[in-house]
Formats: sequence, structure tokens, C-alpha cells
Amino acid sequence: MPIIPAPDGSERRTLTDADGVALAHYTHAQRDGRVVADLFELEVPVERALPVILAELRGMRVAGSEALGRALVAAGATSGRHAHLYSHDLRERPAITAGFELTPVDRPAAELLPAYLAAHPPEHVDTPVIANEDSLQHLTGVLAGALGPMLDCSGLAIEAGRVVGGILVAEATDAPPPVGGPWVMELFRAPGAPGAGRALLQRALALCGGPTLGLAVTEGNDRAVRLYESLGFERVLTVYSVNV
Repeated sequence: MPIIPAPDGSERRTLTDADGVALAHYTHAQRDGRVVADLFELEVPVERALPVILAELRGMRVAGSEALGRALVAAGATSGRHAHLYSHDLRERPAITAGFELTPVDRPAAELLPAYLAAHPPEHVDTPVIANEDSLQHLTGVLAGALGPMLDCSGLAIEAGRVVGGILVAEATDAPPPVGGPWVMELFRAPGAPGAGRALLQRALALCGGPTLGLAVTEGNDRAVRLYESLGFERVLTVYSVNV
């Protein structure tokens, strides 16, 4: 059997060759309706593992090193998100910047949607390539715990009675900190509400339990990187995702 489940019953898997030699380890997960081979760690050179990955993980999303991702794309896979994972040690927490009414997430996804869409203009590296109703479905799922149980440090920024920003934090269960644990699933703010993202992150850091708070930022989103690093987030991993 080329894919061997972990003996402890966790979602870790081992990918082997025909002789039973371990080629890689990964976490089996599901996100947005797709099976993901997450936190993919090679035990052998890329060239040796590549044919087995293409044969056994066909139809899955593989999230691993940039070298692996580029090799898979060269072999016919479709490029996905190239992202950097950041983590904040919660033993140190910044003060909350005033300027917005900050509340728990006490409104339905439909009220978050306008700010969420406005935060992703066509030139933004994270602009969804999905229809508006799919964005609404995504937000509804996150609020319902589809990516992990929602945490109380999630919040909204309110201005003139409407949502101008949001941070949705869930408990990621497929890996230990710093790549698991409390995780920022969504952070967004409308273009007319500068400072809302910083305030929401500060509030989340102040309220979040656990040893760390993690998030991912897409390669090229330099403004977000500056914000995260200014608040004390540190880069812990780079992940290149491809659809095999």
C-alpha cells in the first residue's frame, strides 16, 4: 500500500514506493471541498518521489516546499498559492489601537460580505476567482466551523453601523503550533477603513488563548507582511501549493 495511515490514528500519512520505502510524510486534510496533502515533507530527493506523487495523489492539492511545488508544476500540475506562514508568540501581546468599534462576530456572513469583497480588488494578490455567492458560502462555512471551531478572539470592525473589517480565527486541528493551533482564517478590511486590520489583529492577539497565533500570507502581499511583522509575527515556513 503506497499510502500508510499513522498508527496513532492521527491524520498524518506516509507515502511509500513499491518496496515500502518512505518517500514523504503529510497531513491528510480537507479544505474548500478538496483533499489536501498538507505540510508535505520529503524523505528523499524530489526526483525520486515525483512519479509516485503524480500517480498516488492525483486530484489532490499538495502543499509543501517551493522546490517540490515547482517540480510538480513542471510535470503538469497546476500552480496554487505560494504563501508564507507566520506565527506570533502570545507571551507578548500588543496594545489595541483605538479608532474603530471592535465587536465579537455577532452578524451573519451576508453582512461581512461587502467588506470582504471590497478588500479584494482585481489587482490584489488574494482576489478570489469565484463568484460572489461562492464567497458568501465560504464565509458562511468559516463562521459555522468548517475550517475548525471559531474562537472568541474573532472580531469585527464597525463604522457607522456597518462592517468595515473582520478577523475570523479558528482552532486548526491538523497540526501542533506554530503551524496549527489558533489560526487566522480570514483578515480583511474595506479600502476606506485603514487601520481596521491592525486593530482587529491587536484585539485577536489580546484575547487569543494558546501559545501562538498563526496565519498565512500570499507571496507578493508586501503590505500585509509589513503589518504582521510590525506586530511581532515571525515567518516560520514557506509553502507552495499545487493541484496535482
